[in-house]
Amino acid sequence: MREEMLLFKKFGVTFPAGTVIFEEGQPCSGMYIIQKGRVRLYKKAGQEKVTIDVLGEGDFFGEMACLLDQPRSINAVVEEESQILVVEPGVLDELFREKSDLGIKVLDNLASRLRKAYEIIGRLVEEQGRSREKESPGP
Repeated sequence: MREEMLLFKKFGVTFPAGTVIFEEGQPCSGMYIIQKGRVRLYKKAGQEKVTIDVLGEGDFFGEMACLLDQPRSINAVVEEESQILVVEPGVLDELFREKSDLGIKVLDNLASRLRKAYEIIGRLVEEQGRSREKESPGP
């Protein structure tokens, strides 16, 4: 517990509910590790916001843009007041080089999110197909 308090003093930020941590298209500002609270990851699809995942204590996010050195591909918003560790890109790079178990955790996390994204895409395709069937005139 003491270690968590020290980490929070050094890297922690308390975000109020409703805070947008990052948006699609923004550059990497670091990776985030939730110590307490909830964060929703979502993708904008036209006027809709499609939830990719809702994360809680112990979960991390924001690593993909840093690893790929590309802009953010999703949005992150705080669902309830949250205490989050903010790991800056330089520190993150150093951690990946020194701690191979962290790299494995990140790969597992990315694979899980990819699976969820595929499931969401599948549901959207099915819904679109049903909508087209309703719009088609019968014989």
